Amino acid sequence: MKKSLHINILMILFAACFAMPVAMNAQDIQRNQVEMEQNQINVIANESNLRVKNADGLVIEIYSLTGEKVYTQRIEGQSKSIDLAHLQKGYYIVKIGKFTRKVYLR
Repeated sequence: MKKSLHINILMILFAACFAMPVAMNAQDIQRNQVEMEQNQINVIANESNLRVKNADGLVIEIYSLTGEKVYTQRIEGQSKSIDLAHLQKGYYIVKIGKFTRKVYLR
């Protein structure tokens, strides 16, 4: 009888440990948000156009490789096409929130 009581108590304690919410510090929360954001945002460079998906409400900033900001705009909608024909051919850094990517424009 005592053995089954001990087993039941252990099973209850074991279940309670897994039912407790896991405490996350601010760094873990921020890292998870960055990973989710990076997994969702999609940037496709095609010739002199940039197609941005899943960045509604975020600000896109485009920098030359020398660090000069050459373009900025708030993205409205789930999919946005941006004409960058006014920029010279070459590599640029695209920053949307914490998402960063190097792209080549022709």
